Amino acid sequence: MDIMAIQNEVGKVWNTDFAHKTDRQLISYQELSDLYKSECRGNQPRSLVKFNQPVNRKCKLTPEQVLDIRSKYVPHVYGKVRLAQEYGVSSSVILRILRGESWKISDSI
Repeated sequence: MDIMAIQNEVGKVWNTDFAHKTDRQLISYQELSDLYKSECRGNQPRSLVKFNQPVNRKCKLTPEQVLDIRSKYVPHVYGKVRLAQEYGVSSSVILRILRGESWKISDSI
């Protein structure tokens, strides 16, 4: 990200006479946000990736439990509701785990 471009954009907003301080702040924040989005193209910054790790979040499940859930699941026999009750989470959490929408990291364990 080009820091000079950001400073120029913020400078334009701060030098206007008609805007209140809060208006200037809101406008500069929006411009910075738009500039950042265009630079990163919707990708998460590398500095925030570490916060996606289970050890850095308050997870109810461990990676081992997630692997157990995936191995135990048998539709209509050992289903989502039963697993949810056993592990103390909602059935939607179990569904996301089974679909691979969450706990993608546990596949590499």
